[in-house]
Amino acid sequence: MDPLVEIPRNKWPELRDLYRNKWPDDAVAFCFLDTQITYPKLAEYCNIKVYSPEGDIHNGFVAVYFNEMGETYEVMIQLLDNIDIIEKALAGSKVIDWTKAFYVSSASPVVVECFRNLEKKLNVIGNTRGNKAYRHFIDRTSKQFDISNSPQNTYVADLKPEHLHIIDKTWTFHNDSSYKMFESLLKNHLTYVLYSTNDDPLAWITVAWEGTLTHLYCIEGHRKKGYAEYILKYAVNDQLNRGKDILAHTLEKNAQAQKLFDKLNFRKIGYDTWIYVIKN
Repeated sequence: MDPLVEIPRNKWPELRDLYRNKWPDDAVAFCFLDTQITYPKLAEYCNIKVYSPEGDIHNGFVAVYFNEMGETYEVMIQLLDNIDIIEKALAGSKVIDWTKAFYVSSASPVVVECFRNLEKKLNVIGNTRGNKAYRHFIDRTSKQFDISNSPQNTYVADLKPEHLHIIDKTWTFHNDSSYKMFESLLKNHLTYVLYSTNDDPLAWITVAWEGTLTHLYCIEGHRKKGYAEYILKYAVNDQLNRGKDILAHTLEKNAQAQKLFDKLNFRKIGYDTWIYVIKN
């Protein structure tokens, strides 16, 4: 029997709520699971499977995303109390195909250390260079922003299908599958776009399938007008209206975005690292 046992979707809410015990340190795991529970149609894009060592959700979880070809694309490792049991399970599991390249997403420092212990055992290499990102957090009980002074000659709407290619191509991590990723967010109403009254996209932000705010962007030529700040405030207010906690990541080198999140009183709650895994 494989040491990683799949957890059925009907158990995900119970697993999610275990991550309320160390709050907000475990917000990454909570928001990830909460997003999958709230938006089950995301499964059309990200066929996520969740596993726990020995099938016991109190041991934490390993989530694996499979793309349309059935190949591993991304893995998330989230502990509850002790990483040792997850490390042991990963070392003996066949759930992950370690011969294929993939990312370990949102890895806490403890998870990074766990992965370093696994490298020799599994004959893999994990590159973390340039992939450190700070966490920014707003609790769902927080007061909403005042957005009464909206930018002139603009309105906010879901991303329109005809502008999907613009959102995709401007993403820092644009790749062969990112178009379909943004399309899935569009279909689930997880996009916020500030449009001009001429229906031109000016600035936008999305809620990623991992449950974090992502791809805050303003079109060149329209910067320094407060558009990015406004659309961020709008998205936060909408998420608060839905009863959601708000989590965001900013790459370590992205000082401008960090200043904006600081300005809006997001709480810094540590950092995560994305590990690019290849066979040694």
